[in-house]
Amino acid sequence: MEVVMFVLIVFAFLAGVVTILSPCVLPILPVILSGSIGAGKLRPWGIIVGFIVSFTVFTLTLSAIVQAFHVSADVLRWVAAGLIFVFGVVMVVPQLKDLFLMAATRLTSRATQTPRKKTGGFWSGVVLGFSLGLVWTPCVGPIMASVITLALSQTVDLGAVLITLSYTTGTSLPLLLIVLGGRGLLNRFPSLTKNTGKIQRVFGVLMILTAVALFTGADRMIQTWLLETFPQYGSGLTSLEHQKAVQNALEARDKALGVTP
Repeated sequence: MEVVMFVLIVFAFLAGVVTILSPCVLPILPVILSGSIGAGKLRPWGIIVGFIVSFTVFTLTLSAIVQAFHVSADVLRWVAAGLIFVFGVVMVVPQLKDLFLMAATRLTSRATQTPRKKTGGFWSGVVLGFSLGLVWTPCVGPIMASVITLALSQTVDLGAVLITLSYTTGTSLPLLLIVLGGRGLLNRFPSLTKNTGKIQRVFGVLMILTAVALFTGADRMIQTWLLETFPQYGSGLTSLEHQKAVQNALEARDKALGVTP
């Protein structure tokens, strides 16, 4: 069983890294890139922390959430869309941005019982990363799909936790590189830095459009079109998880948990 878990953990990590190229990521790419904009050196790390926490928690507690609140996965998408929409509006309207920063600073001060100080954008990044984690589920491949299916049937063990954390860690690496790369690009070109306010508003509009796409399901239409137009592209991304070793490991894990196909 240790070998099975090792195989699944390793391939879950690799699958997480490759996921950034998935068509389902394209509609939410503006949200990822928006992490490059704005003050605060800790903002990128907040995005990663928020993403890891939200995706892991919601993946492993799907059954409990569904039973407790009688909600579907679409409700979580709408919650994420709402958060993204609010962030978009905040980035478009300077006055709202100032109010948001003041509120975040006050909340942080009360939570830590320390004098008010700049938090480096960490907490705003956490909220943004949290919303990403809620809409990331459709991007997963066979390994995480198996974990989610088992979670819905209330089968969550240590293996599910380790696989999920491995996947989110793998996904977080390219996310962090994109955000840091965008920030480095801004710092490298002074002309871009001088127009940070305008760039923020552009990304704010893109985030609002992303939220609308999530509300209406237009993002799924875009994904479907891409996969139908470029079928080899979609299958190529999941080919890593269709390796015989991975399929055998998934079957062995299901058997050990007493899950019948």
